[in-house]
Amino acid sequence: MEEKNEKQKKGKAPSHTLKDKIAALEKKIKEKDEHIKELEDQLARMRSEFHNFRMALQREQEVLISREKENVVFKLIGLLEDFERALNHGNNTSENFVKGIRMLYKRLAMILTEEGVEEILPATGSPFDPFRDEAVETVESDSAEEMTILEVKEKGYRYANKILKAPKVVVAVKPRVRKEKHSDDTPSGQ
Repeated sequence: MEEKNEKQKKGKAPSHTLKDKIAALEKKIKEKDEHIKELEDQLARMRSEFHNFRMALQREQEVLISREKENVVFKLIGLLEDFERALNHGNNTSENFVKGIRMLYKRLAMILTEEGVEEILPATGSPFDPFRDEAVETVESDSAEEMTILEVKEKGYRYANKILKAPKVVVAVKPRVRKEKHSDDTPSGQ
């Protein structure tokens, strides 16, 4: 009878252990599924937070850009009003008018400088830079080195390391060799 009980115990033990293992594995799977669900929820929240952060940053940049534009426009309005006063001033002799225009020019130049605008004024005789300069004319020259600036027609302007307006320049090129026609040149065999 003991033998029978031992056989029953042995027979039941493996099936009972297998059920326990299956139950333990199912429990682990359930825990892993719950963990995956938590991670997915966490990822969704992080995506939402990042999207909100990006939108807030974009709005903040737009506000800053708008304020800077307002600042520049405010300065230009002051300059416009100065022009109006100069034009409406009853005592516009040529000398006073020119003096007023010079003052307005200096004020506009100061505003642009304060905003970070830089003049680009290449030196005569300096090398032509196609990435900076705009060649509006070429002149054949024996005396100047090829691809050097002979004259600056209009200065240029740079803002934040970007060229807003390229300086317009005249560039020296080598003279072309011209073939002279001789009157005694006739095709042979005629």
